[in-house]
Amino acid sequence: MIYQETSVFILTVHVFVADIHIRPGVIEDSHRFVTWLTRVKEQASQIYVLGDLFDYWYSGIESRAGAVLEALGSPQIHLMAGNRDFLIRNSRTGPIHIIHEEEHYLSLFDRKVLIAHGHTLTDADRGFRVLHRYGWPLLAYMDRRLPAGIKERCARFLVKTSRAIRPPVARIDPAIALKRGVNTVICGHLHRPFLSSGLIVLPPFFDTGQWLIWDEQGPRFSTETDEQ
Repeated sequence: MIYQETSVFILTVHVFVADIHIRPGVIEDSHRFVTWLTRVKEQASQIYVLGDLFDYWYSGIESRAGAVLEALGSPQIHLMAGNRDFLIRNSRTGPIHIIHEEEHYLSLFDRKVLIAHGHTLTDADRGFRVLHRYGWPLLAYMDRRLPAGIKERCARFLVKTSRAIRPPVARIDPAIALKRGVNTVICGHLHRPFLSSGLIVLPPFFDTGQWLIWDEQGPRFSTETDEQ
């Protein structure tokens, strides 16, 4: 009997997505993201959601996002908080793997990579930096103590002020990778896609239907229409 050896080539695929901005309780938003995530999970080795998955968040709102939270409960999916949903770190999310650092390091295909939402990387976000340094710890403290109705009003107010205090000229230095001591930085936050060897800024998913794929061929943007 002759045995023939066969080699199986397993393609390593990393997927990165950011700025989905699901509105809690809006079924259409949840359905679109869960449908995409279910399809991508079949192809990806690891999936990284780099912040602002939700348009706003506070503890106690979990029941309005049950389908999304259930879909995220996989060891191949990693969730970072953004400036809109940073309070998700206060919540009991069960098996979801939340990356608690605002800047996290990976090794991808022999490259040292920094992933972040992006709000810690910008040059001209002074108003937000004040809120981030002094307001976020206070909001995290209040999130554990205030009733849901007040937190809902606060969340909607913060969504409006987020647009006001983040200037449209906010930018990330294209040389940020050198400053952080890595080969590549991947982030979102700006809602303006950018792709270079040192800096990759992800497009806003709901606005563009795009995300980043990084495999042996290198990083590239993909779209929902490409997958259909």
